[in-house]
Amino acid sequence: MTDLDPAPVLALDRARREAMIRADIPALTAMLADDMVWIHGNGGVDTKQGLLGSIGSGRTKYLAIDCADETIRFHGGLAFLGGITAVKADLGGHLLETRSRYTVVWAPDGDDWRVVGWQSTLLR
Repeated sequence: MTDLDPAPVLALDRARREAMIRADIPALTAMLADDMVWIHGNGGVDTKQGLLGSIGSGRTKYLAIDCADETIRFHGGLAFLGGITAVKADLGGHLLETRSRYTVVWAPDGDDWRVVGWQSTLLR
C-alpha cells in the first residue's frame, strides 16, 4: 500500500457507499475504525456503534448515495476525500433527500484503510 495512490481509497469509498445501501453490516464493520466519528449534515454525531445500529436495525435505509466533484489529498499518512454527495434515505418511514459537501478521512491500518471520520454540511 502506498499512501500516494488514490485508487485504493477511492475504491474503498465506493464500496462503503454500496455497503451502506445494502445495509451490509459485516462490510461496514470492517471499513469503519472502532473510534470513528460520523458528523451528519444536521449536526448530529454518531459513533461506529450508533451508525451501524441505525443501519442494521433498518431505522436508516440508504436508498442512493451519489458523489461528485471528488478530490483526494494525503497528509500525514491520512487520506482526505471530499466532494458533493446526494443522498436518498428512508428514516423511519420518512423520505430524506439531501445534497451535502463532505469530507471522509481514511487512515491506514496495516494493509487496509479504515474510516476515522466523516463530516458533511448541507447545501441549500
